[in-house]
Amino acid sequence: MTDSPTGVSALQRTAADFGDERGITYYSSPETTEFRGYTALDRRARTIAQALTAEGIVPGDRAVIALSPGLAWADALYGILYAGAAFVPTPIAGYGTGAALAERIGAITRAAESSVVITDAAVLAALGEEAASLGAPIVVLEDLVAAGDPDAWTEPAIDGDSMAWLFYTSGSTGEPKGVIGTHRGLIATAEASIELIGAEPGYVVAGWLPLHHAMGLLLQVIVPVTNGGSAFLSTTEQFQRRPISWLQLISRHRADVSVAGNFAFALCTQFATDEQIADLDLSNLKVLVSGSEPVRPETVTAFVERFAPAGLDPDTIAPALGMTEAMLISAKPLHTPYVITQADTAALERGELELAGEGPSTELVSCGHWTDQTSVRIVDPDTLEPVADGQVGEIWIASPMMSPGYFRRPDATAESFGHSLPGDDRSYLRSGDLGVVLDRELYVTGRLKEVIILRGRNIYPQDIEAAARLVSPAVGVGAAFEIEGHSAPVALVLEVNAEALAESGEDLQSLSSRVADTVTAKFSLPGVIVLPVAEGDVPRTATGKVRRRPARAQFDAGTLEILDDVAAPAS
Repeated sequence: MTDSPTGVSALQRTAADFGDERGITYYSSPETTEFRGYTALDRRARTIAQALTAEGIVPGDRAVIALSPGLAWADALYGILYAGAAFVPTPIAGYGTGAALAERIGAITRAAESSVVITDAAVLAALGEEAASLGAPIVVLEDLVAAGDPDAWTEPAIDGDSMAWLFYTSGSTGEPKGVIGTHRGLIATAEASIELIGAEPGYVVAGWLPLHHAMGLLLQVIVPVTNGGSAFLSTTEQFQRRPISWLQLISRHRADVSVAGNFAFALCTQFATDEQIADLDLSNLKVLVSGSEPVRPETVTAFVERFAPAGLDPDTIAPALGMTEAMLISAKPLHTPYVITQADTAALERGELELAGEGPSTELVSCGHWTDQTSVRIVDPDTLEPVADGQVGEIWIASPMMSPGYFRRPDATAESFGHSLPGDDRSYLRSGDLGVVLDRELYVTGRLKEVIILRGRNIYPQDIEAAARLVSPAVGVGAAFEIEGHSAPVALVLEVNAEALAESGEDLQSLSSRVADTVTAKFSLPGVIVLPVAEGDVPRTATGKVRRRPARAQFDAGTLEILDDVAAPAS
């Protein structure tokens, strides 16, 4: 092993500095917890690594993690790293049992050319006879722990450039791709987190994000392990059942940092009772990262107002930009208010950020600043030339956190990575996000591949979706996209809450018409087709991000389960 910092040396240092005084506490239920101190985690990682080595795993191999939620994720990922291999997280929730579950795990196993699949007894039972179809040998984590000898472990020959992980992207705008992460990127992400979100030694993080997701695993496990923090985690299922449990976790453990998407803020605001809020103490919270989806000012404003009695400081809300290929790109500076800009809508549609006057305006929330180690440039996606401040273009990133590319996808790697700019010797990633920089504030305005272009105007689908939600409490998550060959150029698949609709006294046809009229007028559209569906039917990623392309694919295929009394549109 070289002197280059790695995830292995980071855990060893943290274990030496803090022993078992700090570590990760996991709530498998509101009343049931398990704790893993850093000395214990180091020993368990050596145990698992030695057992994997005995199974034939060598540095450079890849190992799929397909585990039930819990501390086993931390054990497995560090055991894999200690063996010199790269871990490949795989979601299992929502994929049922048998063939459906095996298809999901097997697809990633084969794509990653994994040498082994690490699972547990519960998942193995759920797979049943289909376990033999995954494309790689299965080992049960409990068996590795029982068989391994931590004292026989030897450090692997890895360095900062060695592969540490392979994250398969959510596929929110395209087919999932395996994003390579290096040990150097792991360490750089932990270092950037100190400046951007205050993740310095001794900090406390609390959260519920799934550990198969890059943001959840990095910010809730790897960063605290690397930086010497303490983590208090719960299952995603607990949050989904009782959103307030997230804030109760923060309050109970006096957390400094937490992270979630915009939808989580909305759910807490909607379902928290006055009695629950009275029992909260959020005064210790320093950074509440809002990422993975656009930040909505109205959502944040409502959240801050609702939880102010619990001691929530508005300056803790920290809009941030991150992506699997570049990790943590930017965030609102610590101890400062987040920035909202009222932009002239017509100018924005022309690709310019101008402050709004008396005409229509669009609210933009800044994703803050980036560190000195990261370079963010706004580039014309057609000419590939940098644009001036205030001009909308594609966001390009160069950073030590950046992935070297996609696994076994040279075409996709060449499309996104390794780009250069005049007078700049750094290698840039094309993010696929549209944005603008003004006064060093970074604003994300949409996805390059999802922008709706009508008559030379750029209309962002998330703005249409947000406007629709303001029409009625019955309107939920939506997916807007451009269509061809129909009576209107835009379709809007919209979840409707049946109970809220019944309370309003309105029927689906009337609600759909009001949404269509509102959106058409607000965005000067020739027309919009509104397609109401049941709650949960709009495709999402594991963290709640809307997947517009799959929604459009369902629309094109005629497979959308449109709610009663609204007919499907004719071509």
